[in-house]
Amino acid sequence: MTEQHMRPAQPLVMGPDEGRELPMIGRVAVSGAQTGGAFELIDFRGNVACPPPHIHREREECIQVLEGLFTFTIGTEEVEVAPGSWVYVPRGTRHGFTASADARALILVTPAGLEGFFAELGGGLAAGTPTQELRAALKGRFDSVPA
Repeated sequence: MTEQHMRPAQPLVMGPDEGRELPMIGRVAVSGAQTGGAFELIDFRGNVACPPPHIHREREECIQVLEGLFTFTIGTEEVEVAPGSWVYVPRGTRHGFTASADARALILVTPAGLEGFFAELGGGLAAGTPTQELRAALKGRFDSVPA
């Protein structure tokens, strides 16, 4: 971890619309820099940037579906997940999801480290770069390995 991520986090109160916008993704509600690298929280909106199956070797995710319909791939299983549900993905677990256009979910990543992936993916999609080309360029970076 970098020296910045090793510093203790400070208490934080975020307003409902604060955080960094991520084009085509949603926003970073709480960043890794704000938590000393402990976690980051992504407010995911829409269905443009739904992730195909992949694995994180060093990170875990906990996702709460807030709105819309989600279909998660967990290992080799597909599970439909309704609003109000939680999905926990331990490190090393193959996972991905598709969602409806009105989808919204909170994605907790621990330890922090995927914010850069979401920023590059969203920025590329907003610039019109084809999804497959972006995902190929991001392959294996940010602890996200296609599976």
